[in-house]
Amino acid sequence: MGPQPSFPAMATSSCPPDEFSCPVCLEILCDPATLACGHTYCLQCIQKHWDKASTKGQYSCPQCRQVFNPRPSLGRNNVLMEAMKKLRVGEQDERSVCSSLTPCVSEQSVNPSLQPGAIRSNGATGPDEKATAQGGLYPQLPSTSPKLCPLHKQVLELYCCDDKESVCDECSLVQHKGHRVVHPDEEKKQELSKKKAKIQRSIQERERIIQTLPQIFHAKKAAIQGLQTENLEIFGEVMKSVELMSSQVMEILQAYEASTYNCIEGHRYRLQDEISQLNKQDEELNRLAQSQDSIQFLKTLDTTGDVDVVGNAQLETLLPESVESGIRSALEAFRERLHDLCKGSLASIFRIVNDAEKTTVLNGSAKCPNPNNLQADSQNAAPKVTHASSKSDSKPKTTTLQHPEASSANSERKLTRPSLENPAPKSREEMLKFRFEPTLDRNTAYRHIRLSDGDRKATLRAENQNYPEHAERFLYWRQVMCREPLAGSPYYWEVEWTGQKITIGVTYKDIGRATMDDHSRLGYNKHSWGLYWSGTAFSLWHAGKETVLAVPKARRIGVYVDQQAGVLAFYRVSHNQAHQICCVETEFSGALYPGFRFWTGVGSTITVCQLG
Repeated sequence: MGPQPSFPAMATSSCPPDEFSCPVCLEILCDPATLACGHTYCLQCIQKHWDKASTKGQYSCPQCRQVFNPRPSLGRNNVLMEAMKKLRVGEQDERSVCSSLTPCVSEQSVNPSLQPGAIRSNGATGPDEKATAQGGLYPQLPSTSPKLCPLHKQVLELYCCDDKESVCDECSLVQHKGHRVVHPDEEKKQELSKKKAKIQRSIQERERIIQTLPQIFHAKKAAIQGLQTENLEIFGEVMKSVELMSSQVMEILQAYEASTYNCIEGHRYRLQDEISQLNKQDEELNRLAQSQDSIQFLKTLDTTGDVDVVGNAQLETLLPESVESGIRSALEAFRERLHDLCKGSLASIFRIVNDAEKTTVLNGSAKCPNPNNLQADSQNAAPKVTHASSKSDSKPKTTTLQHPEASSANSERKLTRPSLENPAPKSREEMLKFRFEPTLDRNTAYRHIRLSDGDRKATLRAENQNYPEHAERFLYWRQVMCREPLAGSPYYWEVEWTGQKITIGVTYKDIGRATMDDHSRLGYNKHSWGLYWSGTAFSLWHAGKETVLAVPKARRIGVYVDQQAGVLAFYRVSHNQAHQICCVETEFSGALYPGFRFWTGVGSTITVCQLG
């Protein structure tokens, strides 16, 4: 038997597989990337590892912990890829040679003359040869070669877009005939080009819209200014009509006064004339009584005329009170109809503007029904609070509670406007005319409050939301405000909440933000009012004073604000019905903002309801 061939080239190519595995995924290296420290990883593995550490801003090697700052830009190590390919080629050659040597190895294992020591000239002993026969002559290197088609043993270098799978060239002609089969790299370039072109078109379109926004704004501004001019003209005409009617009513009343005066004067003259006649009769009777005897007096008395005016005088001195009550009723009816007309027209205008803001083409723009900040420096009047105690199926009974310092403020209030028992609306249908859907302001949200659903839902979370620093953010209290100011016309919105304790209220914009005291706490200062559910009962908080309200629990709360009229009311809403919880009457000095406060309980939520 001739000498056995030696394979020095293949012997030198053997190396342990662990040297070609990724320390992160422990698999064979795929697109190997070498760091500056010399360690090599899968490009995707090291990228994912650094993506997780992006929040810390430090990027380190998972093995030697060397820190890289800024984050390195990595690429595939082509030299290592070529070396791995050569090792795989050598492995395939090795397998083919080993397969050809299998009969020889079997012959040696059978022939005793070829047992240990027979081929020691090749440098291998019997036990070593047995070990290599079991595990192979060379260690097997994990393969990163392209995947092959299981049917045709060809490289899967094509992609079927219809079946969403990789195919070989022969598959594209047989199994996937008629399908859209493409080269992945070319398709990638085309799709990338299409996507980039689409993005650029979208950018250009938005830039064109941005360029036209000033023109749109000026057109809208001119139209709104025209409406303002018409508003002044219409109300000027209305005021003139009202003033003309007032002067005409005054003339009518003055004429009625003059007529009444003339009537009374005529009646006075008539009564004086009658008094003169009665005095003459009295004098005649006295003369007859002194100059004649009784028989002659009686005869003369029959011929003397009598003046009986007492009864007529009593009837004619009665004033026509029905005229006064009729005029007063007519004026009261005019005032009520005018009030209803103004309120109905205002509700229609508010609804038109509100619906127009919902359908605006400027997506994501914040609604601002009254952008003017009407903050004033006048002192807040102490509120008058009315609250209701009712069962869910019965009509609420109202009682009146006042803070101790409210007496002087309410006395001044009575001088300027009539005192109403409860000026807030009674029905939800009436309040929905002024429906409004505020949005939460991210710049005010406490760091553990998460906003979602288009900034209409707030959730108390355990983790920090990493909001950027802002001067309007609440730093110590778990609170959030809305971004829309409420001033002038009435507004009504509804809120649903979950959790154990919650505060729903309104506040001025100048409430504190960065302090730990009550100056920043909703309902505990003169800048805010809050309806608080303690877990057992509702209570109203203002200026650090609590008014307990004996009403049942409600998960849906309605809030009605009329800043101009000075009315703030809270309602329990269920089954499309609103039952009043309490009503505050005060003088609001500026625009109000909806505000909310979380107390305890991670997972508690506040959601602004959609009333459209």
